Amino acid sequence: MRIATIAQIPIRLHWSFLALVVGYTAFSAWTTDLQTVGESLLMGLALFGSVVLHELGHAMAARYFGIRTRHITLFPFGGIAAIEQIPQNPTQEFVIAVAGPLVNGMLVLLFLPFALITGWWTLGLLAVLNAIMGLFNLIPAYPMDGGRVLRAMLSVPFGYIRASLAAMAIGRLFALLFVVGGVATWTPSLILIGAFLFVAIGVERRRLSYDIELQEAMTA
Repeated sequence: MRIATIAQIPIRLHWSFLALVVGYTAFSAWTTDLQTVGESLLMGLALFGSVVLHELGHAMAARYFGIRTRHITLFPFGGIAAIEQIPQNPTQEFVIAVAGPLVNGMLVLLFLPFALITGWWTLGLLAVLNAIMGLFNLIPAYPMDGGRVLRAMLSVPFGYIRASLAAMAIGRLFALLFVVGGVATWTPSLILIGAFLFVAIGVERRRLSYDIELQEAMTA
């Protein structure tokens, strides 16, 4: 569902995101008072905004290199900026990948001083959550931001294809760890992230196969 357009980029909500919001609101209303529900929703909206800004960081970095972003879609576990093509230039991929976590870092530097000055714990919590979001995305679990950073770095000595295969193998290992950890601690968000990584790696593997076939055809 399209909810807005920012910098000519459509912002969409996946149906699962809406289901999570409705379910969480209903559960909170049943177990707590209305004031707590309102505060939780405000915090959720602020965190939602942080996710959008994170993805816009990727999109703006891609635009700098002349790469268009078709849309940004928000899921319960985060967002995805659907850029039209993944650059094979290591520098470009590195810059695009780190742009999102850098936005989170800037939000931490924005929220934290105000939290310390005003004593408003909500701003302090937002600073902490943005720090967690930025650092978590830097885990080298391809195709998360950290995994793309890893591929960009490996591409310099090994080339794009070998670096991609290595990053995907490491990504599958992290995906398995997320699922196992999520089941062991009953953390549904980790299970969702692990499942998403498995699916996304499969898509990236098919795309890489096409790149390999194209490269072989050009050199034949």
